[in-house]
Amino acid sequence: MKINLKILSSHFVSATDKCENLEEKTLVPKMMLRRRLTRASKIAIFLASKVGYKNERIIFGSAYGEAKATIDIIESIYNKTLLSPTAFQNSVHNTPVSYLSILSENTKEVTTVSDLFDTSLSVLKTGAIKALKKDKLLLMSVDAFSIDKVEELNKCKLTELESGVAMLVEVTQDKANIFVENETFAETSPSLWQMLEIHHKAQNTQNPIVEIEL
Repeated sequence: MKINLKILSSHFVSATDKCENLEEKTLVPKMMLRRRLTRASKIAIFLASKVGYKNERIIFGSAYGEAKATIDIIESIYNKTLLSPTAFQNSVHNTPVSYLSILSENTKEVTTVSDLFDTSLSVLKTGAIKALKKDKLLLMSVDAFSIDKVEELNKCKLTELESGVAMLVEVTQDKANIFVENETFAETSPSLWQMLEIHHKAQNTQNPIVEIEL
């Protein structure tokens, strides 16, 4: 089965260490909420603002989840110290879109997927099925692991430790002009590759429509 998605807008951000200029002070005016945001949450909120998110349903993907919060929890357990409530709260994969939903007062469906290197492909396939309802969807994949001793874990030798890609889509019967060819981007986490490929192609395509094969 093949489903065509019209790319209404898309955006990509990445950095070798931490993404700068994520506009969190503007996008998250309440300081108490802003202080709780994880790195991935800041990226997700920024990407949503760039693609014109207006409380659509969300499909969010992250291969590694909240690495920093998870490490903080493990260190607390290992050192037998008090566990941080914030770290515990922020340790789940859907943390970024939970903060986005709180900020935007979104009450619509949020789906989180994690499929290691195929995470963005699973986001696309899940989004394609859900798009059959004929409403707009926000598709997003984010991974952020700029953490201490990351070089011991970075077996892929990635140079961009924070990255995220998002796109606003809707189903269409029009003919596709973009196809997933599984291009690779050595500097970026493989968990973003398929969506990143579509984003780059969409930038150079008029009325971009991607074919998603289920």
